Amino acid sequence: MPAIAVIGAQWGDEAKGKIVHFLSRKADFCVRFNGGPNAGHTVVDEYGEARLHQVPAGSLHPGCVGVLAHGMVLDPWALEEELVELSAQGRPMPSLFLSERLHLLLPHHRLREEREGVAEKIGTTRKGIGPAYADRAARKGLRLADLSDEAYVRERLAAEARNLGGFEPEKVLQDLRAFLEKFASRIGDAQALLSRGLREGKRVVFEGAQGTLLDVDFGTYPFVTSSCTTVHGIPWGTGVWPELSAVVGVAKAYTTRVGGGPFPTEEKGPLGEKLREAGREYGATTGRPRRCGWLDLVALRYAHAINNFTCLALTKLDVLSGFGEIRVAVAYLLDGKRVERFPAVASQLERVQPLYESLPGWREDIRGVRDFEKLPKEAKAYVRFLEEALGIPVALIGTGPEAEALIVREEVLPG
Repeated sequence: MPAIAVIGAQWGDEAKGKIVHFLSRKADFCVRFNGGPNAGHTVVDEYGEARLHQVPAGSLHPGCVGVLAHGMVLDPWALEEELVELSAQGRPMPSLFLSERLHLLLPHHRLREEREGVAEKIGTTRKGIGPAYADRAARKGLRLADLSDEAYVRERLAAEARNLGGFEPEKVLQDLRAFLEKFASRIGDAQALLSRGLREGKRVVFEGAQGTLLDVDFGTYPFVTSSCTTVHGIPWGTGVWPELSAVVGVAKAYTTRVGGGPFPTEEKGPLGEKLREAGREYGATTGRPRRCGWLDLVALRYAHAINNFTCLALTKLDVLSGFGEIRVAVAYLLDGKRVERFPAVASQLERVQPLYESLPGWREDIRGVRDFEKLPKEAKAYVRFLEEALGIPVALIGTGPEAEALIVREEVLPG
């Protein structure tokens, strides 16, 4: 297990936190390489429920260093709040290492997002993610390393305050100075740290945030996030090219989406409400209700093609208990023609009609089941149907939010 990647295979919210936490039990490093506080990775363990936004899920294990690599954007205030919340649960403090090349998410980024109206149009988390990545690309962002040059930082903050108003640049500078002093021993060359670790055979888990269908290039543009959410984001966001022993795609047994954008299998009536309530489908970051619908194999095959998954972690299978019929979209009807290709144009995806295949459901409550053979025959048939359709094994099956509510199929367990 030199290196494993865990990648969301849908529109995010696939329960990646649970899977990363499990796979990081013996890891030396758990690495976030994209996104920022817009992520919401939930872990339920002996300390309670932890909602993680910037802290890597694997770093909750003693001995696993959480690396915040340069592909992220860092909100220093939110990171400190997150660590306080974890400490209040009685947890050991996670061991973190922050890339000196991390771009900072600052108050003016949130202000700009609100004033430009992007949050309303696309349905973002209102965390300022897009403007922070835009400043990075426009070469006017501030990085952790830049905090050593206070004159430069003061100049940049003052310029933003003149343009936008709404914040006190000197107060922001004071806060950043305090953050740098507090975290100085944990800031450095993350690329060198990971490169050395991989050469030495250290065990590394790369934790993707959001999901493939939100990728800035491969997602349902423009209803996407602003970073690379796929396996290709690992070299982009860390500066290392690991030899991956497994690429684990994480997908729910159904589909959800938050915010605007096309969603072919969305159920807007009572069925969608039933899925939402059974799955507690409310955002870990924003609290917004998630849109819910059946599993979309067209989208899932597309995500597999992009990432070349070696196996799938299928989460929340227990939520489908009680449904007499389970439907899976196997193709689309677009302008009267059957298509199995995921459209690149959002307006086309809005027009498609899903073509479903129906499978028998099950009535038994499977929450907490840990043995595949103890699942109802219909649940096992559903898993095998997905394996055949995708051509990869389902290695892990989530049967509840708790850490131990997981079926591990040893014969296909990555690593």
